[in-house]
Amino acid sequence: MKTSSLHGRGFTLLEMMIASALGVIVITTGLVVGTQMQKRALFEEQTMTAQVTGRTVKDVLVADVWRAGVGMGNTPIAFDVDDERSAITVWHRADLTAGVLPAMPADATFAQAPTAALASDALQLYWGETNGAITLASCLGGPFRNGNTFCALPEAPTALVTPSGPTLAVMASGGRRMACPVNITAVAPGAPGSMSTITTDGADKNPACIDGAAAWSAPTGLAIDVVNWMAMRLGGVAYRVNWANNIPTLEYRPVGEANWLALSRDVEQLTVREGLIDFNTPDNALQWFPNEGMLPVPAQAHPAISECTLAKYDTNECSLGLLEADGSAVVKPPTDLDLRKRLRQRVRQLEVTLVIRTRRSNQEAIQPGLDEEGFVRDGYSRRRFTFTVEPRNFMSVGMVRVAGAGAAP
Repeated sequence: MKTSSLHGRGFTLLEMMIASALGVIVITTGLVVGTQMQKRALFEEQTMTAQVTGRTVKDVLVADVWRAGVGMGNTPIAFDVDDERSAITVWHRADLTAGVLPAMPADATFAQAPTAALASDALQLYWGETNGAITLASCLGGPFRNGNTFCALPEAPTALVTPSGPTLAVMASGGRRMACPVNITAVAPGAPGSMSTITTDGADKNPACIDGAAAWSAPTGLAIDVVNWMAMRLGGVAYRVNWANNIPTLEYRPVGEANWLALSRDVEQLTVREGLIDFNTPDNALQWFPNEGMLPVPAQAHPAISECTLAKYDTNECSLGLLEADGSAVVKPPTDLDLRKRLRQRVRQLEVTLVIRTRRSNQEAIQPGLDEEGFVRDGYSRRRFTFTVEPRNFMSVGMVRVAGAGAAP
């Protein structure tokens, strides 16, 4: 009877308590390890997403820079009096809350980066849409413009006419004249052998673009000044990094769009350097604006083009060099605006840097100081993408050494 009762009894209370404690410890350890692994997997996934985002944004920016200046090259676009914009304009660390008039008016929805080290550049690009482009022609042997009416070759396409209202277009020449924006209201295709006509609303703002102005004059006979006017839909896009709600967001705004649109919430910073041709240097070596922090250290410091003034021109910080493209001597520009316009006409390359960060911070990775790439150890994982792109329409070919500049002709 004693042996049978020993074999039939259960666990004691002490044994149950020990087993339960061991079970809790095992389960807790498993949960902690699982949670850590889940966090790590999520963080690695975000890092991979940041890498993919960087490559995708790079492809978008490269494609847009390639299109900049289609149909107009680096000719200024005369939007208004004292408003001549380049096909490529970079504003260095601009605070768009106050705006960069007139291209980017003040915007209360914009927030600057929390520190100067995180401030981004703003980039504005313009181009002409070749789809539906119309070749202008003289009206019965005279000028190709009569008031609000332009003449064009027979059977002109009507793609520039939209039922929603006037189409913002640009009249651009293959020569050195500035491009002029117009609002096209109608296109009347002429039958074979007769001229087509383009009607605009006559809302010319820049005196250089009004009827009878020199900008619309006939060819001068110089081979470099050939006139080949085209009417094209004006395209373009602007980019900026907005820190509203303390969330960095790469935003873009196409030409004609009133509001900024989100492109990526993973881009923390966008910076752009502009490489300018110097016709007085061997092989037309590029001068970079700005060039601080570049290796090897440049002999002459250059600020961003948007910060250039005549005072900095006099100290060679914003110099145009000694020679123009045709070999003639450079003449000092009369105003700061004219200096910046002429500098932008010499842009031949852009160096773009994107800093991509994960959307969530790993709290366990927060440490004082900077990491090996110079980033703050705030728990975010970052990737830096730096690439150069050449605007295809900024006359990047035909660069030759000039006789008398220390090189053979």
